[in-house]
Amino acid sequence: MNCIEIQERIVDLIVGEIEPEEKELILQHINRCPTCAEDFYFISQCIDVCCSCPDFEVNDEYWEEFLVTVHEKISLTKPKKPFPYHIVLPLAGVIGALGVIYFLFLRPSSREIAQPQVPEIPSRDPIHEVYELTPEEQEEFIKMVNQKYFGE
Repeated sequence: MNCIEIQERIVDLIVGEIEPEEKELILQHINRCPTCAEDFYFISQCIDVCCSCPDFEVNDEYWEEFLVTVHEKISLTKPKKPFPYHIVLPLAGVIGALGVIYFLFLRPSSREIAQPQVPEIPSRDPIHEVYELTPEEQEEFIKMVNQKYFGE
């Protein structure tokens, strides 16, 4: 059974107009659900007060209206949960402390981060590489250079 079904049957439970199997299910739910337990406790107190007055007489429509009104008032007057400072503040402190430790002890130095990148230059002159070519490759290279720069 869900909360709405339970809350509709609370008055019947208190007055005793309910079957034993259903009574057991409702009581189990009330023991697990704080909202329904609060409604049950409040309604049972109201019924006790009403029944103690000898001139008080009500019909079923009154109880249905009464249940809806009581449930609305209970749900509207429940305090909202406050912001969990007891969790957030220590967590922020731990994160801040870890940040300070990182910047003081674990952060790489500026020399490690900003090392100059020197391009690697070959130690030999590119002109001398031409002499490492075979005679056929040299002739082919000279033809390519002449075609590109002299149009021959």
